[in-house]
Amino acid sequence: MKAFIDQKFIPKDSYEDLTSTFSHINFVHDIEKHKDIDLFFGLNKTLLSIDLSEYKDLKWIQLYMAGFDNVDVEALKSKGIRVSNAQDIFSITIAEDVLSKILFFNRNTKEFIEQMETKTWQQIWKDKEIWHSTIGILGTGSIGRETAKRLQSFEPKKIMGYRRNDEPVPYFDEILTGEEGLKKLMQASDYLIIAIPLNDDTHHLIDKEKLMLMKKDALLINVARGSVIVQDDLIEILENKLIRGAGLDVTDPEPLPKSSRLWTLDNCFITPHNASSSEYMVERLYDLTVTNLKRYINHKDIMYEL
Repeated sequence: MKAFIDQKFIPKDSYEDLTSTFSHINFVHDIEKHKDIDLFFGLNKTLLSIDLSEYKDLKWIQLYMAGFDNVDVEALKSKGIRVSNAQDIFSITIAEDVLSKILFFNRNTKEFIEQMETKTWQQIWKDKEIWHSTIGILGTGSIGRETAKRLQSFEPKKIMGYRRNDEPVPYFDEILTGEEGLKKLMQASDYLIIAIPLNDDTHHLIDKEKLMLMKKDALLINVARGSVIVQDDLIEILENKLIRGAGLDVTDPEPLPKSSRLWTLDNCFITPHNASSSEYMVERLYDLTVTNLKRYINHKDIMYEL
């Protein structure tokens, strides 16, 4: 059995353990030179850079990302190729990033940094609290759940989740569905967090009409995909101060062009699709690799199979 694996995501001190544990697997690292691989462990962009029709022996793809909107999973499955992602690997870190973006605005971080630069001692009496607020989270998957779990410690009034069905989800006080449910969530939320997968149903789900439903002092945080929101509509809303601000880890397109007006808005905090960054990321991906390899070899269910 031959497997392509991206070495960037395997700790150096663990690679020897990996090869000894799976001594019957030939691990290779140049995908272009090894078109007879059975297994693929790597990033979506690596997979998309090759002509899969040339890889006749490929049986299983383990993506090292949570998002898979740019991979035609159904087409792969129709060819008998199994596909799994790394959905829970990044959830904790992204949830912490959501908190950092909320607190950036609530605690006037930008203003105080600017005051440090000018050595200005000036108190600002406009700090917001998460306590007793209403929080809306679009998407109740692993990222949404980990975010809600952490936000519960701030004792909000309510955390609402938006999903396809109304089954209860841990850490959420209320689950909303459908068009009316989405409107209710947009109208009621002091903090609107977007953590929903990108697909045909969610592309440009949040447009001007829905943004206009938000409270004027509400924050929008997007850690999903930039094209879940109609970006020009969001820019207009922010320029006219119709919401308090937006914390964006994702934009449309990426990288965000230097000409985008988002860069110049004082009520927008942008990070370069960096929410998943963590010192533990490689360790978690390695653990997932080992666990899923053992499951695959022993004909057990693969974790996070799509």
